[in-house]
Amino acid sequence: MEPSHAAPVCVEEGQCTFVKPVFLIALDYSTAMNEMFDADETRWQRAVAAVQAIVDGDNGYIQGNSMLALMRFGHDPDADQPGTTIAGDASGLVDGQKVDVPWYDALDPEKAYFQCNGEAIKTTLAAVPPPLAGAPTGIGAWTAGALARAEALFATAQADHPSEVGPFVRVPALIVITQGEWTDAENTQVLQPPAADPAPVALDMWNNKAIPTYVLSVGDAAGTAEANELAVAGGTGQAVVESSLIGEALKAEIQDIINLIDPPICTPAWPRVMFILDGSSSMLNVMGDSVHGAMGQTRWDLLRTGGIDLALQTGTPLLNGSPLEMWTLVGAAVFGDDSPAEQKLLVDYAPCRSGVLHWALNPQTSCEAPGCVDPWDGPPITWTFKTDEVEFPGPTTPVQSHVPRCELDAQKPDACTGSGAFVHLGLELVQGHLAEAKAACMAVDAPIPCTAETKFYNVLIMDGTYDSDDAAVQASLEQMVTDGVRTYVVGLGELAESQEAVEQLTMMAVWGSGGSLDFFPAGDSQVELQAALAAIFEHMFEEVTQMEIDPCCEGFLCGLDGGDEVGEPDPLPDPSDSEGSSSTTGDEPGTTGAPATSTTTTDGSTTSASSTTDGSTATATSGATTGSPTTDAPTTAAPTTDAPTTGAPTTGGQPGTSAPGESGDEPTGTDTDGGAPGGDGQAGCGCTSGAEGEGTLASLVGLGLLGMGRRRRRA
Repeated sequence: MEPSHAAPVCVEEGQCTFVKPVFLIALDYSTAMNEMFDADETRWQRAVAAVQAIVDGDNGYIQGNSMLALMRFGHDPDADQPGTTIAGDASGLVDGQKVDVPWYDALDPEKAYFQCNGEAIKTTLAAVPPPLAGAPTGIGAWTAGALARAEALFATAQADHPSEVGPFVRVPALIVITQGEWTDAENTQVLQPPAADPAPVALDMWNNKAIPTYVLSVGDAAGTAEANELAVAGGTGQAVVESSLIGEALKAEIQDIINLIDPPICTPAWPRVMFILDGSSSMLNVMGDSVHGAMGQTRWDLLRTGGIDLALQTGTPLLNGSPLEMWTLVGAAVFGDDSPAEQKLLVDYAPCRSGVLHWALNPQTSCEAPGCVDPWDGPPITWTFKTDEVEFPGPTTPVQSHVPRCELDAQKPDACTGSGAFVHLGLELVQGHLAEAKAACMAVDAPIPCTAETKFYNVLIMDGTYDSDDAAVQASLEQMVTDGVRTYVVGLGELAESQEAVEQLTMMAVWGSGGSLDFFPAGDSQVELQAALAAIFEHMFEEVTQMEIDPCCEGFLCGLDGGDEVGEPDPLPDPSDSEGSSSTTGDEPGTTGAPATSTTTTDGSTTSASSTTDGSTATATSGATTGSPTTDAPTTAAPTTDAPTTGAPTTGGQPGTSAPGESGDEPTGTDTDGGAPGGDGQAGCGCTSGAEGEGTLASLVGLGLLGMGRRRRRA
């Protein structure tokens, strides 16, 4: 995953943040930098602008996620005499270098690192004049001395922080910005003698200290050739001429460090909620079940557009403004008639399912000619149920659509009929699936793991009375309570207000909660339904927050379109679009395996029965990385001094070899979606980068759900 592009927050290092790397910018301060880089700016101006770009790029990503320091270098007028300065230089160069901005105060007993000191670097450079006020000569470029000083600074920083070892060690990197042509220590020779060549110093740092040297060239062709040799020796392939490419390479370095950290296992803390939906035909009718409803007027529409979808996406004070779907894995099942039986699992437990449910419950999804032309035109309508594993990849595959039957009855010619309310069939389906779901998520290789303490809940939504026997309903609800699963009951609409319905809803609420809860009346409006669901979720999370939760965890990063979790390969379709790549499926109750591509009508007949095992795969390409230095022989081409390309610096050089080479193409691999959105077994942890920000943290400390950090250090 690429680094986040949001403005970073300087999180103090601790339990929930990675150990920031130490980056040192070594800036050429020779008078050769006063030559023109192009028609508009000098090399020095170009170099200063490059440093500013490194600090400010991607809203400060690098300065927010690393410890930055700045050193300028020139030459040493008397290499045998310590403390020498350059005649005419008032910028502070001593013995050929000056550390303008250090990583930390060496006099501080704690040696505490400065956080986000990129601004200090920019301020310092704004006050530093060009070398010797723009003179054409007078200061050389003793680059080898600068690299030796850099190596010593890295060693001192490590010695001053003895606890930073093993998994807590700070990864170092050197960034050299130079016109390229180097001199000896005392500025008497250019590109001579061989002992003053900086490339062997960079090679030693890379081979023996694992310190890569990135190089940005602001010189001419000859200088760039020298800069290339320095970069090759330093293990980063070759120099670049665009500051943005240095920034991309440093971001890749940071991300490599982050990727080495063991993420916390977060998903067992998030509750699993199964919505069990009334699929009786009365859900499509209005006016006391006497006439079919127009678009947007039915209780089925209310569930889709003003109910579950809205409740999951709406920010709530319960979670300090975060939407519920960030902290909840949601599934949905439906029940209807018993002959033929209509109970089925629409969506399995997964994060970020609001958009999926919108598609599955949308009558337009299941409206296909000739059986259906207008899904709100009234009876008779023959639905074409569909499944979609292309538009909605992940653990919910297959996603199945459903709408209650809308058949014609001479006794009620204007109303939809055909689907009863055999709620016990839906409860039995969910009861059986619970055991399978728990076993699957408790498996060692589960993509979204759970534990024995993970909370499972049901939300049963009915619009009136049921057609089942009381004993069958009671048996399933009470058994699930025994198994640790509470069922909340919602009475939806005017039919749920009748005396018989109130009695049944009350009994189900008692059976489903072990006698502790009443049912939640939801009326016939979006406001009332949202209030009922909000009360249910509040009751759930009061219990969920009693679990011990890793403070490094954060919620799922759901897409802004209300669909899949960030990282899924396919965009969501328009929920109102009944066309597209959807395949049709059989109406098998409780089916969770690979979908068949048969088309099933509401009368249970099947028009085709060909099955498919088609699945989607996603190809992942790794970004440029530096890797961990080894002593293996290089496997890539030998280094060259060709003109730089516009690609980001590569890290093909292998420490321990006499001549590190440039890296070849980055490796690619094909990863089949195994069920976890984003393809990450730790999806939903504070270990992922958000689409809009590093971690996209929610302030949930008061609930005990989240600490104010990003990543946990490896122990």
